Amino acid sequence: MSLSEFLAPEGYCRVELGRNGVGHFEAQGNLAGRAIRVLVDTGAASTVINLAPARQLGLEVTSLGRRGGGAGGVQLEIFQPRDAELELDGAHVRPNGLYAMDLSHVNAALAMKGATPVEAGVGRRCF
Repeated sequence: MSLSEFLAPEGYCRVELGRNGVGHFEAQGNLAGRAIRVLVDTGAASTVINLAPARQLGLEVTSLGRRGGGAGGVQLEIFQPRDAELELDGAHVRPNGLYAMDLSHVNAALAMKGATPVEAGVGRRCF
């Protein structure tokens, strides 16, 4: 029995991962019907979509009145997207664990190393 076969009855699903130019894991995702690139960040507690693409897609985002972030961006305004659907390879990300913030610092760092920008980052508590 494979690991996938063992975990499937418990609700786990397989998501195909690739590596970007920097070596980070990435997955293909879908946000509000649009294909996006998603950085898989096993050190992140939350799943975050990039604020600019969220607004371009017409998603309603509301400021939570808090600031946070990760490496390179610790004082970023945090938003809650309303009715946003993010999926990875058919697996739906928990909507109550989904946030939005400006990820331009992440994409700038990726660009400096020759990697393609991402529209979301998935943390360890996403499904």
